[in-house]
Amino acid sequence: MYKVMVVDDEIIVRKGIMTSIDWSEHGIAIAAEARNGKEALDKLQQHPVDLILTDIRMPVMSGIELARTVKSEYPDIEMVLLSGYEDFQYAKEAMSIGIRHYLLKPVIAEKLVELLSGFRDRERSKRLAKQEELIKNKLFNEHLPFMKSKLMNSLIDRQSDTGDILEKAGTLQIQLTGPAYQVIVVKADGDWLHAQRLSRKECEALAFAFLNITEETLVSRFPGFVSFGEPGTLIGLINLQPGTSIQAVCEEIRSNLLQYLKLPVSIYTGQPVRRLSAIAGSYEEAANAIRRKACSEAGKTIAAASEEAKARSKLVKEAIRYVLSHYGEPIGLREAADHVCVTPAHLSKVFKEEMRVTFMKWLNRIRVEEAKRLLADTWLKTYEIAEKVGYRDYKYFSLIFRTYAGCSPRDYRNRQDRFSGGNGNGGTV
Repeated sequence: MYKVMVVDDEIIVRKGIMTSIDWSEHGIAIAAEARNGKEALDKLQQHPVDLILTDIRMPVMSGIELARTVKSEYPDIEMVLLSGYEDFQYAKEAMSIGIRHYLLKPVIAEKLVELLSGFRDRERSKRLAKQEELIKNKLFNEHLPFMKSKLMNSLIDRQSDTGDILEKAGTLQIQLTGPAYQVIVVKADGDWLHAQRLSRKECEALAFAFLNITEETLVSRFPGFVSFGEPGTLIGLINLQPGTSIQAVCEEIRSNLLQYLKLPVSIYTGQPVRRLSAIAGSYEEAANAIRRKACSEAGKTIAAASEEAKARSKLVKEAIRYVLSHYGEPIGLREAADHVCVTPAHLSKVFKEEMRVTFMKWLNRIRVEEAKRLLADTWLKTYEIAEKVGYRDYKYFSLIFRTYAGCSPRDYRNRQDRFSGGNGNGGTV
């Protein structure tokens, strides 16, 4: 309802306006009445309204004084003055303070309804426009991270020409004016996310906190933006002056993520470039650094397993060496036993005595650790990962994975996915 206050020192006038018209039929409610300007101001505190219909001449506080105060303290409230012919001078004064509407007494009901209905319609239009704007802004803000990711993909996949990219960046209010550019990639370390055992909503909230802290830190030093990348990874693009070091901001990002999220990260950088079309190359350098580290991590798993083989019998050492070279194939105890020229029963007995674990449990652990790395660091499908670590039966792989990792391969990856949302030469800083 459009709310109106009637202010007049004559009760007959007030009651006539309030009762002679069925205001509800017009979407209007008389929310309050007052005898003078002072009483009107007092009642406004408990009865907010959209419009005040007031007489000009009243005791205690006139309509002009009321209008002046309302315009100052309640600028959104509309004012309509009631005046007689002899009050024309007052009406001119009212117009000087921004009051554009007044009616002559006695008030004609049709004229009053027409005037107030016009105000009602304009207010309704303003509210609808404001709501539409709020909805647009809300939708824009909700989709902004994904639109940024799309823009970043256009840059690193060379999908659009420079003009299109600059137009998209302008729409998102992202500065891409150079004169040089550099890519950084921020990646959550290891199994940190999986270790948190978070719910879906908690993972999503953490992902956006990861993005927001990183971007706020970055743009406090350099113009640019940050988007989601692969699971557990953010991609940042910086506008910078040639010769500028980004070491300090990388350290600040790392420090802030540890302080506010207890999240350890590694940060990788590409070479600074001078053209938007060369940004893909800068990203590829950073991505290659990530791949080198991933290979190194996989090597650590193999190295740890190799370390276990030290001080073992020649038989067990050779069986371990064989497995570490062939665990991506569908091998098992029989194949390993054939390789070392003993029976499966004999290898099983000796292996368990020396390694304190059965051969198959040890092999499954090696395979699951490699599968976890591939789930976190690649976009390979889970059945492809199963094959890469030696399982041809996806259901069996899923069962083994759950046994050793505590969740299914899909759940493990989903936790990483939900977390998505220098040296200048493709290295870590």
